[in-house]
Amino acid sequence: MAEPSGRLESDRLDSIRLFQDSVHWEGKVFDVLIKNGCSKEDLVNVSSMLQTIYMCGFEVGKRCVKE
Repeated sequence: MAEPSGRLESDRLDSIRLFQDSVHWEGKVFDVLIKNGCSKEDLVNVSSMLQTIYMCGFEVGKRCVKE
């Protein structure tokens, strides 16, 4: 498969790093929401949205990361 224009193989994340980064940013999102007094219902809704994003991102990402 050809590399996307302007992108080097060494710039790509492996699947473990991609997952670790996702978990890190999910934690940051929840920290901001909790610090700003969001309700438990809001946190559940955000969690559901993030799950959908992860599922879609995983399908695309598995074509874009090294094994």
